[in-house]
Amino acid sequence: MSRYRIGLLVLALGLCIATPASAQRAKSIVGISAGATTSDIEGGFINTSSQWGFIGGVFGYFRTSYNSMIGLEANYVQKGGKDLADLAYIDIPFIIGAVIPTDNDALNFNFYTGIGIGIKVSCSEASDSSFVDACDRAKSTEWNWPVGLAFAIRSASGKYFGLDGRYSIGISDAFDGSGARNRSWQFKALFGIPMG
Repeated sequence: MSRYRIGLLVLALGLCIATPASAQRAKSIVGISAGATTSDIEGGFINTSSQWGFIGGVFGYFRTSYNSMIGLEANYVQKGGKDLADLAYIDIPFIIGAVIPTDNDALNFNFYTGIGIGIKVSCSEASDSSFVDACDRAKSTEWNWPVGLAFAIRSASGKYFGLDGRYSIGISDAFDGSGARNRSWQFKALFGIPMG
């Protein structure tokens, strides 16, 4: 089964990020997340196979209304493509989302999108890479567009546990003059606490 089908199946099952609670509960949430990525690089003359990596970081979400939220994250995320290069970024996405809460707001579903900037922190070129000097040509930053689906369960004390699944596509080139962009499925488990 291709990684896209697996990703779509996971998204269909509701793997997603946690969202803040309603008016009776704290509107702000901060937390940590960790999980896995599967990514490739595509565009121009480059089309790699996918490879697995790690994602982990911190996040803060604010419920702007009963049915909407905004968030800011800072994640360490591994991207790149098989037999080309392993790239790692500090990815900072700003997201906005639609919240679908249950009656008691203990379980929330969230569809979101936004924009992110990735700051390259490392690059390791594959020994048999056909793209000469890939790491020398890797850009120091990349812009990306995340789209995701999420759900979270809130405890009576306000703590929550969530699952997040998103697709992040590069909207800027990963390498100078290549036309190639990172594409990444990202799956995370989240733990958060209310603030305020």
